[in-house]
Amino acid sequence: MGKSISRRDFMKGLAAGAASIAGMSMMPGLVSAAETEAAGIYTPGTYTATAQGIDIVTVTATFDANSITDIVLDVSRETPDIGGVAADELVAQCLAAQSADIDGVSGATLTSKAVKEALQSCIDQAKGIAVVAADEAVAEDWLGEAPNITDADCSETLDCEVLVIGLGVAGVAAARSAAEAGGKVIAIEKAEGPQCRSGEYAVINGNVQAKWGRDNYTPEIIDEMSKLHMEESSYKCKEIIFRKWANNIGEVFDWWVEPNTELYFAEETRSAIPDESKDNFIIPIFHPLPEKYDWTKEQYPCYPTSVEFLPSQAVNVNKNMDAAVTAGVDAHYGCFGEKLIMEDGRCIGAYVRNAKEGTYMRVNASKGVILATGDYSQNEAMVKHFCPAVINNGIVRLFTNVDVEGNMTNMGDAIKMGLWAGAIVQDDHAPVIHHMGGGADIQGVGVMGIAGFLNLDMNGVRFMNEDLPGQQIENQIEMQKGRMTWQIFDSNWPEQLPYMPAVHGGACYYEDYASADEAPANNATYRNYKSPYQLEAAIADGRCIKADTLEELVALMYPEDEKAQKTALASIERYNTLAKNGFDEDFGKTPSRMFALENGPFYADQFTCALLLVICGGLESDENCHTFDKDRNVIPGLYAAGNAQGSRFAHEYPITLKGVSHSMAMYYGYVAGKNAVEEI
Repeated sequence: MGKSISRRDFMKGLAAGAASIAGMSMMPGLVSAAETEAAGIYTPGTYTATAQGIDIVTVTATFDANSITDIVLDVSRETPDIGGVAADELVAQCLAAQSADIDGVSGATLTSKAVKEALQSCIDQAKGIAVVAADEAVAEDWLGEAPNITDADCSETLDCEVLVIGLGVAGVAAARSAAEAGGKVIAIEKAEGPQCRSGEYAVINGNVQAKWGRDNYTPEIIDEMSKLHMEESSYKCKEIIFRKWANNIGEVFDWWVEPNTELYFAEETRSAIPDESKDNFIIPIFHPLPEKYDWTKEQYPCYPTSVEFLPSQAVNVNKNMDAAVTAGVDAHYGCFGEKLIMEDGRCIGAYVRNAKEGTYMRVNASKGVILATGDYSQNEAMVKHFCPAVINNGIVRLFTNVDVEGNMTNMGDAIKMGLWAGAIVQDDHAPVIHHMGGGADIQGVGVMGIAGFLNLDMNGVRFMNEDLPGQQIENQIEMQKGRMTWQIFDSNWPEQLPYMPAVHGGACYYEDYASADEAPANNATYRNYKSPYQLEAAIADGRCIKADTLEELVALMYPEDEKAQKTALASIERYNTLAKNGFDEDFGKTPSRMFALENGPFYADQFTCALLLVICGGLESDENCHTFDKDRNVIPGLYAAGNAQGSRFAHEYPITLKGVSHSMAMYYGYVAGKNAVEEI
């Protein structure tokens, strides 16, 4: 028996994140190893175990007395085009080997590793070897004791003024900033090179924004932004951190693009890109704005401040790292920061493991250490401790960056090292689970995004104002039956989209393209733009359903549930009445986004829980990137930036500024580097 779900199911599983985490089951009455050896190798039965791949991988193995007879592999939470397609081959290898000692599948290292670990656990259970249940393991002390590393364990000692641990966006910015400020800098990264994902940045004013005439944000607007940021964070973060960023990011973003001399600036979001620039360009997001959208009149404004490096920000990050090295940074890859060195309450360096050499080195940093190791969203125990709702709701955590040993890079290293050194971590963390719409494709982009069309729960009941930002929609979905709902729209969707808000994940532009070939060169699609060919592709993929009548549509939405079908039809009728009356007395939705469902064909796509991109929660910090001890005194010599820096966000990710997380990471990396050299 091979994998238990099809490739289409894998795609749905990734986009929806609906698969639950299966706990490791222990068969009652396990016998001793001596008894099983007399009766056979295994105690016959079926055993289940989980392990961490890109996300949770579940192996269910069936044994007779002497062999593994069947394996069911659930990799629905893995990336479909990596772990998903490797499932059959992994099952075949395990059955052929009759053990967990397999080669695995090239290109699916993390999934292969997880399958081997989980299968070995099943084998141990079948042999009667005690295994700690997954829930018990996660419940153990997530922090543990600091590793016992001393100078005697080190084969060499390196000296610098500033040590940067982690070379993601924040770390690269910190290393370059510190070196350009005249500091002697050593930077370490446990992967093969600088790390990054995606490429959205919120940018307020500055020369780059001036290229598109978007350098006109006044102090009054910035004040409004700050107040909204604090409200969305329930006032559990530090306002000065936001305000310092908002008032200075324009200039620092200009600095960030400066080394990338070949960067192409698109005139508009959907401008054609020359062939020679297709791997290194930047777009202004929502430029021009939809004709019907005025962010100044929105209850939940999404400020048109954002830009995006495409096809990713990797080129720009690497250009900055090159500039850092040119400025004198001594970079070491495949090196793990494992323990900070403290002396009289000051951080003076760190013990670093060189994975390639299998040795330790002591790195002395006379002016300071900057922790920039990213978040902890792939550390199951830490997520369960700080953000248990992520685990409880079965949220798929989308992260694929790995270190030189094949493990995820985002394991909370900075929080652990900081706490061992006496720092404190912020109390309330912000998981970034921003909905991008139902029936998402491999990039996580929904059929109609989060456009405010009618949305019904699994009983056929309307349950919310659909005109909400993505994070708030996610919050509503998590409370519904099965954590699933249906978005419904009719054939008039092309005329309706321009009335929808220009927000992250929202569909608000219509393009009448029959295929990607008709779209702008090298800029073929973008998440806020929808064309007929994209809808037809979603129908063909099973990500969207289509019917000529509403009765046929609800029969497809709620098969074998006649009560839900009748309720759904009544809900649609009620919604149509409200739309025609021009006032939503049930939920108060903006009248201009209330569209009656009257013209077939009709469509529906299913909303489920969205993907978690990152968790914003780190060491308690301030606008100078200082860290603090338990009495909230500054720890001299210890700085934090990026997702290692707490006090920037709390409770949930704000929706007012697309890409504010990347932008703050880069900006405060710059600040940390400069301040460490100047010992601010």
